Amino acid sequence: MAGETRCKIIYRSQSSEEETQKTLSTTLSQVQAQALYHKIRLLITRLLKRTINFLIRYLLMLDEGKQIISKARIIKNVFGNRGKHFAQTMNKVKNLLSTVFGYQLIELESGKYMLVNEIENTLPHIEPSATESSQMILLFLVLTHIFMLEDCCSEESLWSFLTNLGIPCEDDQQHSYFGNVKQLINEIFVAQGYLNKIVLETNDSTNVEYKWGYRAEYEFSRRTALEFVSQVYDGRPINSWQLQFKTLIAREAAANK
Repeated sequence: MAGETRCKIIYRSQSSEEETQKTLSTTLSQVQAQALYHKIRLLITRLLKRTINFLIRYLLMLDEGKQIISKARIIKNVFGNRGKHFAQTMNKVKNLLSTVFGYQLIELESGKYMLVNEIENTLPHIEPSATESSQMILLFLVLTHIFMLEDCCSEESLWSFLTNLGIPCEDDQQHSYFGNVKQLINEIFVAQGYLNKIVLETNDSTNVEYKWGYRAEYEFSRRTALEFVSQVYDGRPINSWQLQFKTLIAREAAANK
């Protein structure tokens, strides 16, 4: 009996040690797994922050030329063609651009994006360059003409309007202040999203029409355009242009909802 008892005690002791070792092994494995998980999460966070910072710099760089950029281009140049965390990253970038830099990241149709300045420049010592100023003046004239023709005008109408203002619109013709007007309108303003150029082809001819582009809708005001026309007509009330006034009131009401 004593021998059997001793064997049982020894067996229980060995069994207890094995269980303890198993418990310790399991605990160590869990700790190692948690440590590994923590390292992976930390690495992902660092990579995400790095990607966010790079994407912000990338978008701000492209905005210098007011470029509209596609989702495919962002994924290729920023994410290395791996867009798994694209939506998460873009949400964080959108928030930082607004709160830190004062830019609104606008998502357009067909997976395209553009930046719009949310802060009105009221500082007198910050002025656009002479080239930017001349281009904005020309653009404002073009957008105003389009608006006054009920938000759409033909190419012939636009060239006639500018020519009557003494602004030539012939191919490769340089204006002393605006430069190559036709190139600015058909290439630069269209590429920047200020103008939407619509080509209508028929069996006999090709017609071109212009409308306000995405960027113009955010950066320009139809009310300002109509007030400018009012000044040209010696202070004529803006509501005397009934169709245009009705359009701007409707758009302002929609924007304030």
